Amino acid sequence: MERNLVILFIPFLFLFIAIEMGFSSLRNRKLYRLGDSLNNFATGILNQIFIIVFHSITIWGYLWIYSRWRIFDLPAWPGQTVSWISMWDFFGIPEAYWSLGIVALTWVACLFFYELAYYWNHRFSHEMNFLWAGHIVHHQSEEYNLGVAFRQASFRGLFTWVFYLPLAVIGFPPIVMGLVAQLSLIYQFLIHVRWIQRLPRWFEAFFNAPSHHRVHHGINPQYINKNYGGMFIFFDKWFRTFQPETEEAVFGITTQLKSFNPLWANFHYWVEMFELGKNSRGWKDRIRILFAYPGWKPKTFVGPEQRRINHFGTLKKYDVILPKGLRIYSILWSCITLFGSYLALLFSSEIPTSILHAIFFMSILSFACIGGICDLRRWVLYAEPIRLLYLFYLTVTLFGDSKTAYLISGFFLLSWVWLLKNRESFGMDKGQGIGNELLEEN
Repeated sequence: MERNLVILFIPFLFLFIAIEMGFSSLRNRKLYRLGDSLNNFATGILNQIFIIVFHSITIWGYLWIYSRWRIFDLPAWPGQTVSWISMWDFFGIPEAYWSLGIVALTWVACLFFYELAYYWNHRFSHEMNFLWAGHIVHHQSEEYNLGVAFRQASFRGLFTWVFYLPLAVIGFPPIVMGLVAQLSLIYQFLIHVRWIQRLPRWFEAFFNAPSHHRVHHGINPQYINKNYGGMFIFFDKWFRTFQPETEEAVFGITTQLKSFNPLWANFHYWVEMFELGKNSRGWKDRIRILFAYPGWKPKTFVGPEQRRINHFGTLKKYDVILPKGLRIYSILWSCITLFGSYLALLFSSEIPTSILHAIFFMSILSFACIGGICDLRRWVLYAEPIRLLYLFYLTVTLFGDSKTAYLISGFFLLSWVWLLKNRESFGMDKGQGIGNELLEEN
């Protein structure tokens, strides 16, 4: 199994995030907040987990189309013999040279058509409810930093893989398509920065840049649904969705998530659509909700209007100030979960499926509980002991009756005591904790 370049890049992304955090602290820029950052990291790891879980579905379609319906037999690497190309005499140029040129053209053409498909995938993900339900995760953060780049939806790939099937029909080899897609995503990680104002004009004329992408994440009226490009910005100019950065962007979504829980981040818009359908009459309208523009409501809708942000200058960011003990607890368990999950992702092809799925389930449960702590939800007082008991069971299963098992189990017991010591902080059922919704300058 080929290594996923995105997974290999994750340590470097965390290094860049650490550098940006240091820069933020030295310049007093307040680019990062604890709950927001932990939620970004959790959603990013969950995204990679579900890519592995569902990869057979999302990859199968491309492989099936490519193997049966491709028009051209395009080479991925130098030295590959392609019959329809070999019939041509390229003005007496040695085959080794022009075949290398064909390979280079294959990669460049794949990048162009991938970015074109990505543009329409991205655009429809903002213009159609069931696609927006996945993509909305990436836009929920009210900050803009490299950590936000890590924030990705878990289930979006189940719906968007069809946008890339035309590349299989053209004949781009799966390895070329896969590597181009990963390189494009890595590039996009790097433009989620606020401290780079503008890049050279020639660069910003062709490539997506931090200033372009800040516009895309902005909820300022003139910024909404603009600048969909991945690596390139000229598709937006061609299809008239380009907007230059003319004022400082306010980040987030117009309905505010008001949670740091990664599971709720992935499911909340589906719940909103369900509630919209439940309060509407007729199956025609209910089905139309899935394909309608975000914000659309059927004429038969009888529920209350969802509150949206109208006054951007006085927007209060959702925040929860955790007591010191819970800050340490959430950071410590986030680091443990991130590290363990990353190792499982890195060596997923070498880990037995049953063990891999157990690790993934543990990761999902852990991130959900950490998100609940960051929101100071009372249900965590019941869910966290269950999580620790399940970890204890996995420890005994893996290590048996050993000193290692006793040491790890002791740490779990200490964690439980630590949580109980801070139980009074979870004072509001369905509340948002203490010191919530602090107003911060953008």
